[in-house]
Amino acid sequence: MPRMVKKHLKMPLTFYEKEKRGCNRNRHKLITLRSGNPLLGRLSPRTLLEVLDGQMSRLALLGSTLALTGFALLTVMATHFLLRNLMGFPTQPASIILLLFLEMTVIILQIMLHARRVITELKKSKSELAEMSRQLEIAAEQAHQANLAKSSFLTNMSHELRTPLKAIMGFSEVMKDQHMGLVNNPRYLSYAKDIHTSGRYLLGIINNTLDLSKIEAGKMSLESAEEFEFAPTVTASLGIIENLGSRFDVEVIYSLPRDKVRLVAVERMMRQILINLVGNAIKFTLAGGRVCVTGRMLPEGGYEMTVHDSGVGMSAEDIQVALTPFSQIANMMGAKHTGTGLGLPLAKAMMELHGGSLAILSAPHKGTAVVLTFPAQRVRPGADRTQQVAKSSIAW
Repeated sequence: MPRMVKKHLKMPLTFYEKEKRGCNRNRHKLITLRSGNPLLGRLSPRTLLEVLDGQMSRLALLGSTLALTGFALLTVMATHFLLRNLMGFPTQPASIILLLFLEMTVIILQIMLHARRVITELKKSKSELAEMSRQLEIAAEQAHQANLAKSSFLTNMSHELRTPLKAIMGFSEVMKDQHMGLVNNPRYLSYAKDIHTSGRYLLGIINNTLDLSKIEAGKMSLESAEEFEFAPTVTASLGIIENLGSRFDVEVIYSLPRDKVRLVAVERMMRQILINLVGNAIKFTLAGGRVCVTGRMLPEGGYEMTVHDSGVGMSAEDIQVALTPFSQIANMMGAKHTGTGLGLPLAKAMMELHGGSLAILSAPHKGTAVVLTFPAQRVRPGADRTQQVAKSSIAW
């Protein structure tokens, strides 16, 4: 057998074998002989193009371009030879070279034009991306500067407002307590009490705004952090807020671990966090409801405290609003109570300043649980850890 024929037989040979099995009467099975090629399915122009595209994708950009160019040249040359032979024209070498040159020129010009368009589009896209990146950087810098300006403005205004406010509170306290003598007019005495109460409320808003702006600006430090027993702080904080629970007929109960857990933190901030959370829980709980404060040690050494109420609850969208400074949730309870919308954002910022976290679990009409998690480096457990308070089981 000639050598060329032997070489040809070593190439993969494929053919279709039709077989009938059950109701599938026209099922085709591709049998591949002496080849490891995968199953290609029915032979069709679309299939051949997909196979060609798959083979070309394995090559690099230059290799695929050269392969396609060579394929086009061979196809055109074979077509010319066939047409000239059918029409009876002689195939002279000079004419063949001239036709080949013209065909290569046309093909190369098309490739160059297409490449030029692609390069132009790539340059345009690159310049657009660079411009978008520059604009994003400018916008981010402007937002950062605006945030710094806002924090600086709030800090300066808070200081400017607190100075005269303290004087107003001091003089109104002297008048309502009648330190300088009796106030014979009961109406004036009532006015003095109202002035002092309003001043304390306004001072609380200013202090919260100042603390939040300092934390956002990175100016709040933990230099005054010290180790203290956490249970007395919780008791004192709940004692401050106890009158609010009595006024709205909401029961406040708490249960803490028996071991004397100690925290390394700023005690004033811990009091503020508890007052804000328990106060919000009372305000958004109907009369006859309950607010539970529980705590437990975590296996990895941290400490977790949960403030759980039986109030109106919140949706996922409401939680995002509640954690946004100066935002208020629009519901039936929100219309009855006024506030600045700083309670939860400030508590969350203070927890994160201590390396902890604040998470909210809630659902409409199922109450709300606010979980405070203190990291292990902030916790000093007591000696007795035999009895722990289990975390409240809440089904959302």
